[in-house]
Amino acid sequence: MSKVTTECTGGRKASRSRLYRIRMRGASFTFSMNPAPRQAPIILFLHGGPGDACIPATMEYNAPLEEDFRLVNLDQRGAGLSYHPFARDETVTIDSMLDDVLVFARRLLKAYGQDSLVVIGHSWGSVLGLEMVRRHPELVRQYIGLGQVVSMEKSLEVRNRYARNALPSWARPLVGQEGALADLVMLFHEGRSVGLARSLGSQLSYLRSPAYHPADLVHQVLGVIQSEQRLGAELGRVDFSRFTSFQVPVTFMEGRHDWHIPSIIVEEYAARLRSPHRLIWFEHSGHTPQWSEPGRFNALVREICLP
Repeated sequence: MSKVTTECTGGRKASRSRLYRIRMRGASFTFSMNPAPRQAPIILFLHGGPGDACIPATMEYNAPLEEDFRLVNLDQRGAGLSYHPFARDETVTIDSMLDDVLVFARRLLKAYGQDSLVVIGHSWGSVLGLEMVRRHPELVRQYIGLGQVVSMEKSLEVRNRYARNALPSWARPLVGQEGALADLVMLFHEGRSVGLARSLGSQLSYLRSPAYHPADLVHQVLGVIQSEQRLGAELGRVDFSRFTSFQVPVTFMEGRHDWHIPSIIVEEYAARLRSPHRLIWFEHSGHTPQWSEPGRFNALVREICLP
């Protein structure tokens, strides 16, 4: 792996994370990571989207976790600072994206002499995260799901039913299927309940971040577009409903006002789990509790994940 910057700072607490590049499985990837003792527990953050990389947001809002953890945020294939135009014959599926994550996780663990790590998955990243827990529990010591996807079909059904009563008529068709436009509409709508600063504040972190240049902002958008084109149909078929037991402790942290991936579905799912789990509500958050209520989020991650 090669280091590509020296240090980045966020607007709340200075982040000591640096950017690194690594080549694996035929592509170049960028990730952020803070300096930490070799034995520090590793957190691997899996961003949403698909394609919606978020290194600037974790640097700005979640920097306090760097005091106790090695906080690693991987920009996934073709997304954010890992952007490249997908080749026509390039394999981009849920399985292939998970394979990228598995190769990366194993390299991290080998590099720092550890046998497992904490995985935090947000939205689309929660699909990869829970699949990792399901298929390779030996690599994961704790899993935290944010805006957790349980069943995309049911999520869209519940969201559309909610939209008929809560959204103006012009907005309802825009949230009828998953995508960047639906994300934006729902974030603005969440702002009515939790405040626009809480709902949309993390979007400004991309403009403030020294890690992002104008071309990177363009790549951010292009990465979302191409990732949705390749992964959207498969994502629509994701359904974890039949899996009610995991070999890894699972925590869901859900925004009470999340109607993008409706959190009430996660509540119903958690009630059926037979393995160790927790459901923690964020009363002043929508789809991004880790950035809407970062102080509480960071404190809970410490509480749950420190040995």
